[in-house]
Amino acid sequence: MMKAIKFNNKIFLSLSKLLKQGLSPVKLSLVIALGITLSVFPILGTTTLICTFVALLFHLNLPAIQLANYAAFPLQVILFFPFLKLGKIISQVSLAPISKTQLIATFEEGFFYAIQELSHYLIISCLGWLLASVPIFIILFFCLWAI
Repeated sequence: MMKAIKFNNKIFLSLSKLLKQGLSPVKLSLVIALGITLSVFPILGTTTLICTFVALLFHLNLPAIQLANYAAFPLQVILFFPFLKLGKIISQVSLAPISKTQLIATFEEGFFYAIQELSHYLIISCLGWLLASVPIFIILFFCLWAI
């Protein structure tokens, strides 16, 4: 039992060092806020690549941004509809209603199939995400920085 606890502590400490590697509290807050903000981008299956690209481009901690990305994954599905609604309001485009079940079922058919079938919904929801992403990032950053 003691060996298991020591082993778990060793893993936790190693992971903690990896995530904090070379990061000040401000930069760690920035990376986590950015990872969460990017993780709610409304096109399923793209956020890992987007977070990787941003981390490499700006020399950010890749494990930390991906951890934030994966931790916030459920929000991606949940926030699709608010982003879609915001995008519809801003663009004044009228689209037929779509349910969460339809959305998920379409993506289960395949990524490219879903992009083709849902392109109008995805474009409008991306517009909503684009408008909401800056306030989301700013709020997350300052809340995480305070913690």
